[in-house]
Amino acid sequence: MTIVEFLSARLAEAEQVAHAASPATGGPPRALADVQAKRRIINGYGHAYRACMGALEHPGSSDASGAWSALHAWRRALECLAAVYDDHPDFDPSWKAGV
Repeated sequence: MTIVEFLSARLAEAEQVAHAASPATGGPPRALADVQAKRRIINGYGHAYRACMGALEHPGSSDASGAWSALHAWRRALECLAAVYDDHPDFDPSWKAGV
């Protein structure tokens, strides 16, 4: 399981819990907004990953170096998101290494 798959599964679970919660508490809208914000971070990583794959076609370009730096930063963001689930059985301890 990749870190993206792991986080996507956790966010799907959080979304289900939010939808099942009572709107009277005010929690569901915030919880759903939190899920959407984290999904945007995951999508940002996906865009950075695709940019890096494109940069492989031009390894000496300055864009290639920037793309890899950006991918590393996005990856660290995913590791930070995943770290809160370190007690989950599917959590990979290597995801916590950069946090």
